[in-house]
Amino acid sequence: MSTDANKAIVRRYFYEVFNEGNITTLEEICGPDFIFTLPTHAEPFRGVEGYKGLVNMLIGSFPGIHFAMEDVLAEGDMVLTRWTARGNHTGKPFPTAIGDIPAQGKSFLLEGMSWHRIVNGKIAEVIANEDSLGLLQQIGQGIFPRQTAPTPPEQTSPEVNKETVSRYFDEVMNQGKLEAIDEIMAANFAFRIPTLPDPVRGHNGMKQFVTGLRNAFPDVQFTVERQIVEGQKIGCRYWLTGTHKGEFLGIAPTGKSVKDVGNDLFHLTGGQIEEIWVSEDSLGLIQQLGAIAASATA
Repeated sequence: MSTDANKAIVRRYFYEVFNEGNITTLEEICGPDFIFTLPTHAEPFRGVEGYKGLVNMLIGSFPGIHFAMEDVLAEGDMVLTRWTARGNHTGKPFPTAIGDIPAQGKSFLLEGMSWHRIVNGKIAEVIANEDSLGLLQQIGQGIFPRQTAPTPPEQTSPEVNKETVSRYFDEVMNQGKLEAIDEIMAANFAFRIPTLPDPVRGHNGMKQFVTGLRNAFPDVQFTVERQIVEGQKIGCRYWLTGTHKGEFLGIAPTGKSVKDVGNDLFHLTGGQIEEIWVSEDSLGLIQQLGAIAASATA
């Protein structure tokens, strides 16, 4: 089978079995001699029926657990996945090598990697490693003396998050109030835009970016056209207008008025912006500045 087909099988393994709770999917995607190995379990889980017990235990302890495939590599019959799992311990006690941990309602972010070996379109073997120590600490089991479990990020309301994003557009981008960056952006803030080879990082980095943008377009104005909020993420579609009076992307001032359209996706933590992903019409923008001639043909 192709590597894409193998990746698709692994995708079903994470998303259908764990995220959707379709345990019977294992019967479709796993081979008759399926084996699962995890260092925190002394013996491998053999066969689909044996593995179902582990899956049911995980879903039972962490109802609504959600896996995300962050990186997927495939070659030959092997697929390597770096994944994250998020959830809350609100279900049954979680059995571990140091005893059962009762549910305290605490949230967690678990990271791991899994090797899937695919034979004739079926998963023959899974070898996994995960941050079990970090999971135990997050759900309330202290391991080291005088060490506390990490505090999960504060889940702020949609209204608070929308107000933060509104301040980003109104105060930072439209008014150039650089001091607001210290208030509404996290210390590990990252701003990602395709026209820059590396992300803009931290408060000082963002202040330099905004200063450069407003030097190029002193009257720049962002107008949000539509917005969608889900959890700690907000997506915005906006219009940008401005007059080109300073150097921009190496283009000398032209005095031309421009109009650009784009999308920003915000990740927020504790009411502060942690990350912004930007997708905008940079080609159309530099065409308006006369740096690239528009073609008369398609």
